[in-house]
Amino acid sequence: MKKLVQSIVLTLAKLRSEIRGGKIVNFTKSFQRARYIVVVMPRKLEQFLVAYEMLKNIPGKYNVTIIAPSAFKEYFTIKRYNYIEISDDNVSFSGLPKKNFIKKLALFRYDVAIDMSFDFDLFNAWLCQGLNAGVKIGFKRDNADLFYNFQLAISEKTDLKSAYSGIIASLRIF
Repeated sequence: MKKLVQSIVLTLAKLRSEIRGGKIVNFTKSFQRARYIVVVMPRKLEQFLVAYEMLKNIPGKYNVTIIAPSAFKEYFTIKRYNYIEISDDNVSFSGLPKKNFIKKLALFRYDVAIDMSFDFDLFNAWLCQGLNAGVKIGFKRDNADLFYNFQLAISEKTDLKSAYSGIIASLRIF
């Protein structure tokens, strides 16, 4: 059932992508001007813990908002970051973020949205795409083009820490 729902959702994402069309983004200017970053954290605890440690390496010039499952709130200790919980009430029957949750998050304009899901997570990808951000960063995976306009390619042998270091380092390359 889960694979059927995911297949239907990916088909909808393809249609939505074709209707909206690809917007050309000047990454150099976007990163140089960026001040507000939203980070969508992995929903698997092992990945979350490693990704969370890497958040400390985000340059201090950014105002950072973290979106993570409410079950992981106890791990949230970096007080300079804003924290938004994903509760069960924010998840639809199909396993996607509810429209009102995305609309509420999209009221704020972020410069960069980062999906830290090491494995492709349709919920996080859909959420990242729905955010009001010019640059959407994620790992290169099947169907990632539908959700992200900046992708980090990693080999299958890459460990979590190296992958997350790479995605955070992308904030410094411009």
